[in-house]
Amino acid sequence: MRGAWRFVCFAIDLAVTLTLWFYFLFGYSLLFLPFIVILYPFVPQRDVLIQKMNHFFYRGFFLILRLTAPRVNIRIDDSVRNIQSSIIISNHRSYLDPLLFISLFPLHKTIVKGVFFKVPIMGWIMRKSGFMPHSGGVAADEGITDGVNSLSQFFAGGGNLFIFPEGRRSRNGRIGHFHKGAFSLSARYGVPIELLYIRNTDKVFPPGKFVFTTCERVTIELERLGRIECKGLKAREIRDRAFAMYAAHEGECR
Repeated sequence: MRGAWRFVCFAIDLAVTLTLWFYFLFGYSLLFLPFIVILYPFVPQRDVLIQKMNHFFYRGFFLILRLTAPRVNIRIDDSVRNIQSSIIISNHRSYLDPLLFISLFPLHKTIVKGVFFKVPIMGWIMRKSGFMPHSGGVAADEGITDGVNSLSQFFAGGGNLFIFPEGRRSRNGRIGHFHKGAFSLSARYGVPIELLYIRNTDKVFPPGKFVFTTCERVTIELERLGRIECKGLKAREIRDRAFAMYAAHEGECR
């Protein structure tokens, strides 16, 4: 009986996985890219156009996830959706994390591994969205410099820059070392840092796996831990405060 249930679960997981991957790989080109091609020459803020298209695309992704995997719930703090003009940092558990953030914030930018900019179509979309390439741990590439120089106007318009300061997905669920990039940018622009904490995306789409896990009852949660006003603070001070808040939160949850 247990073997039969495992087979059924695998079949369900595979069906959900293929549906989501089909949407991810082909949905943008079929449903959204034609509108971008038509509107692109006539829109003055082209990065905003593509950011909003990305936002609706990933809202569709999570809608499909909810419909095809009813055992997977998503719970978002109400206050999270109202965040604007901030640098958002979060722990990082799964490749689902950045997709979830894009689905929540219509105006968004982030820093992405440079290798993804080499992928056809995806690389063009990320570049035109204002995403910044990151390679080798040094924020001095031409692409990231251009992106950083345009952040003042972006923040003034209500945009959010989200960054995972660990720089990689956690394999044990615990917070790792924080790189200083997000905190240096916060000190430079004087914008607040919003601290978010995400749970259970790794249970739905684990690191190193191709197939989604959808038969178990799981709730993906995104909560707001707090806010750090960064004016007058140095990057190291901001980083230390942020790390202490995450460490305290993890200690409470154990």
